[in-house]
Amino acid sequence: MSDLMKWMYENYIRPQIESQPKDFGEAMIFDSLNNELDPQMRKHLQGALAFYATQGFRLGVRTGLTLDSDLG
Repeated sequence: MSDLMKWMYENYIRPQIESQPKDFGEAMIFDSLNNELDPQMRKHLQGALAFYATQGFRLGVRTGLTLDSDLG
């Protein structure tokens, strides 16, 4: 992941994701996962989440650019 994408993840993508409301079931899943993983595995999980969130963001940007003429 490039430095720009790391910055985008930490300063835009992650805060946007974390600000989304979670229902009780979703909150329980996240809390359970956080409590079950040891610190090193939590770090690895955060790395995997950062990768997939960044790839999803990039896909959304590319899709938006591609569909711009069709949607406009």
